[in-house]
Amino acid sequence: MNAFLAANFFIKILRENIKSFIKVGILSIIVGLIVSYLLPVEYSSEAIILPARHFSVSKMLIEPNVGNQEDYLEIGDEDDLEKLLQIIYSDDLKIQLANELNLWKRWKIENKNYKFYYLKSKWDHYINIYRTNYGSVRIKVYDRHPDTAAILANTMLALIDTIQKKMTKQRIQTALNIVEREYNNTILRINEMEDSLKTLREMGIYDYKEQVKAFSKEYAKAIAKNDIKEKENLEKLFVQLQKYGGAYQTWSENLRKYRAKFAVIKAKYDQMLIDAQYVLPLKYVVQSAIPNNKKARPQYLLIILICFLSSEILLFTYYIVQSKSNSL
Repeated sequence: MNAFLAANFFIKILRENIKSFIKVGILSIIVGLIVSYLLPVEYSSEAIILPARHFSVSKMLIEPNVGNQEDYLEIGDEDDLEKLLQIIYSDDLKIQLANELNLWKRWKIENKNYKFYYLKSKWDHYINIYRTNYGSVRIKVYDRHPDTAAILANTMLALIDTIQKKMTKQRIQTALNIVEREYNNTILRINEMEDSLKTLREMGIYDYKEQVKAFSKEYAKAIAKNDIKEKENLEKLFVQLQKYGGAYQTWSENLRKYRAKFAVIKAKYDQMLIDAQYVLPLKYVVQSAIPNNKKARPQYLLIILICFLSSEILLFTYYIVQSKSNSL
């Protein structure tokens, strides 16, 4: 019942003031046309990217576990998409793109004290980022020139990997310095042990265990032959073996361990060098941005419709308030 009365009330107002509604409607359409043609024309360009699996180059391409590596060509999952979006939304990307293409001048950002605030405001106006239902990211860029809109979008795509490399550079460099220091220390230690063993070899100590066995045989022969001179020579050699044989054994065993360690350190060092120089792209470019000469904004019909509806609603509200006042 209340709905019926309200409908009758609205229809009554419309009938009594139909001429006013028509005049205001025509006027609002004219205003909408003027406003829409005064607004600057903008063109859009669109790029679409998919997230890639994020792994280090060395792990995926030179790791010796053949058959156990994950496929580095695989499309990224939900976590990879979140990482990609985090970089796209980052302030570093905004600032680097602004510096690369001098957006400060192009977007007329002159206030130096609040330039980052105005940059974000302009960014929200000119650049739209959508997460699609297909696990991809759609980047839509607006500009007054179609070529510039495409350049903005494609430069933004290129900077995504630049930002990623910048993020990982410090961490990789720190890890590389640690591995490099251990690598150099291992080489230095191996050289020291080889020099010590070389000195012992010059003293006649080559292989302690084998030399002891040989000494025992030769000494037994010298006793059997009653060769006193040979016995004296062998006894001198045995004194050398007793004095330096233990050291030779220790150095030799340590050298074997360090050489095994060196192989592991060398492989890790080579991997870190590759990771420091190369980074796998964080995304697949499904569609690069191309210039589109069709006007994207302003949308004339939408502006005219908004002007028309808002003016009619305001006029209707005015007559409702007036009718209520007269009834009091």
